[in-house]
Amino acid sequence: PTPAPWPTVRALLLHGDHTGGAAAGSLPGESSRRARQARAGTGPLARLAAEAGATLQVVDTPSAAPMEQEPALGAAAVESALRHGWRLAEEAADAGVQLLVLGACGAGAETAAAAVLTATAGAEAPAVLSRVYTADGQIDDAAWMVRCAAVRDALHRTRQSSRDAKEVLAELGGGDVAVATGVLLGAAARRLPVLLDGPVGLAAGMISRDLAGQVRHWCLLADHGGQPAVRLAADVLGLTPLLDLRLDLGEGANALAALPLLRSVLSLAAALPSHPQLGGPDSDELDFTEPEPAGPGPTTTQPDFTGSEPAAPGPTTIQPDFTEAEPAAPGPTDTATEADPSGRRAG
Repeated sequence: PTPAPWPTVRALLLHGDHTGGAAAGSLPGESSRRARQARAGTGPLARLAAEAGATLQVVDTPSAAPMEQEPALGAAAVESALRHGWRLAEEAADAGVQLLVLGACGAGAETAAAAVLTATAGAEAPAVLSRVYTADGQIDDAAWMVRCAAVRDALHRTRQSSRDAKEVLAELGGGDVAVATGVLLGAAARRLPVLLDGPVGLAAGMISRDLAGQVRHWCLLADHGGQPAVRLAADVLGLTPLLDLRLDLGEGANALAALPLLRSVLSLAAALPSHPQLGGPDSDELDFTEPEPAGPGPTTTQPDFTGSEPAAPGPTTIQPDFTEAEPAAPGPTDTATEADPSGRRAG
């Protein structure tokens, strides 16, 4: 089929906070402020969505309990969140949306996604958790260590669990990861591609892989953003980042920034022939095929430098013939008479 440049795109921004050590270093009320900005059409995500011609929908998800102390979400709440995400994908497909962009802005969401990755991919928390930065750009190592400890304690608390996909969502993932998982499942069922670029979306991809293996074929990775959790999940899921922007404006920003470029590429792919190197009817390539001969004769067009044929029958070579002639009758083969020195006749 001819590639289409996704004329209708919808971005889903999942807003749900995680409490406890997962949110260490997060500014109080920062996630709510970003959600309000998105609803009002201001802020980085809203501006990027407007530039890309995409609609932005903010989705509130249940808050998660401290995962190091208790399950982040109840089993019933997990089922409800999965159904909610599935409905969001179905509503988008029914509205004619051809591409979904998944983002998240909850406090502690990155830590919860890292916990999901450690449980599903066998990684260590320090290897998948990004550095924590303060509001003035300083590195907060103390907050990073608190987040690592929260993931470690949560994994220790759930060490006897079966690590079933839904159980991982209940124990570690929380509401935003569960809703994101439902979105991926519903989008795959409606053959709707989803553009990812952050840890929540990739953690949902890891959970979706265990629920429906074909989901990953409908996921695209815009950018890893320099985050080790995204790199690990992308490697497991077989997703290749399309760009390397690293805007650091929150999950979903890189995907929206990359959307105009991806549309241009798809438009170009639709306009070009299947094999541009072969040319086509409008190609200016010269035809160097050899013309057919006018009649019987040599098929080569090079001049013939061989000797001309003689006018009458005769030897085909023009060199002299030094071969000895055959005798006319039986007798000695020698044609000369040998002289005897004594003068007597031979006999």
